[in-house]
Amino acid sequence: MKPARAGRLPRAPRPGAPARAAGVPLALAAAPWLTLALAGPAAATDRFDPSQSPPSFSSTRWERTERLEDPHPALVQEPFLPLLEHRLPEIVEAFGGDASPPSSQALLHYARGWKEADPELPPVLLVHGAGLTANHCFADRPFEQPHSGLAARLSADRRAVFAITFAHPHGDNVLQAELLADAIARVRHVTGAAKVDLVAHSKGGMSARIYLSNAGREWSTRYRGDVRRYVMLGTPNGGLDVSFAYPNLNYWILQHGVAAPLSFTAGYYYGRWTEWRAQSVYKEGAFPGQAQMLARWDRRYGRTRAKGQVDVDTTYDGGKGQVSVSLGIERAIADGGHFMAHLARHGVDPEVELAVLAGTSPWILGMVGERRGPSDGLLLVASAWDTAALTSRGARLLRKDALFLNHLQLVYDPRANDWVAEVLAQ
Repeated sequence: MKPARAGRLPRAPRPGAPARAAGVPLALAAAPWLTLALAGPAAATDRFDPSQSPPSFSSTRWERTERLEDPHPALVQEPFLPLLEHRLPEIVEAFGGDASPPSSQALLHYARGWKEADPELPPVLLVHGAGLTANHCFADRPFEQPHSGLAARLSADRRAVFAITFAHPHGDNVLQAELLADAIARVRHVTGAAKVDLVAHSKGGMSARIYLSNAGREWSTRYRGDVRRYVMLGTPNGGLDVSFAYPNLNYWILQHGVAAPLSFTAGYYYGRWTEWRAQSVYKEGAFPGQAQMLARWDRRYGRTRAKGQVDVDTTYDGGKGQVSVSLGIERAIADGGHFMAHLARHGVDPEVELAVLAGTSPWILGMVGERRGPSDGLLLVASAWDTAALTSRGARLLRKDALFLNHLQLVYDPRANDWVAEVLAQ
């Protein structure tokens, strides 16, 4: 049963009609697959049964797609802006025709060839980042690039590959961690595997980390020992502050119609004073998972003094500047429940093996992004490589590498895909 809706937020006003940017937003001992019949289904929440066949849909990008649904009452309908609604017809159909589905649902995509995979190799579950879907990131022609995609690359190594698409593109990471636990349980059931490998890009690493470190809420599913290896691609392990550090990014988001949060709550836009609270990163907006990822980096890297950046200090600290109003990063961190500090107190389970890939190309989406220090355009390398908390309980870090790729290339570029395949095979 679908939970009651909290209601849609109104569309953020935008003078004119700028085009929306297409496709843009913002573990080594391989255990043989085991038959789980004697142990029974690997249940996630008490109400989710992975042995029950969910609704299944045909797909042009996958062998098939299933719609998982977890009836736990904490998995609520999160607020959507029209800007955040799913637009890919195949994704909307799989969500039952709902472009703004409840967070009790997620899609599980089956890559072609999963049935012919080597049963000695753990299956792989791919986890997408903010503002995206598995179709954008992992299927053929990711981001409309002329590449086969990570799913096909790993399938070529005779691995059973699956991917998840979350209901809300910027949803609460704790809710998404629960659906990820459900997806792991479903993959284990259909393959008979004892453990899976997780590969997460960007924000997708938050849900994986929450589950693997038991950092959820009191009702959250505890880690069940079902992940061999966790591979991170541009994940904000130390948090990020780019939308506060670079105020002009707010105007770029507005101009291009990108489904991303603003650090401004109001400002001048095309000569008119405009309110943007509904599209802001604060609790008044529709981006709860983004507020959970925020952390200050100005104490290490300072604040931008790049020519042309406006209202730098009032954006970061909060207040009214020459052209904008911001509530400041401390307010946004508080709205996110000081979540990065919370995560830092929870290490990943010691049996899980870890690998990290950061990007070092700051050129992204036709612009130079984060440049206070080495970055992939959105995320500082120092944040991606901030693994001390993850390994605090004894989880073993296998690799910590960097490639000259930007934040989006980390998920689709063949060099990154080959790196993932190498890490999973080592």
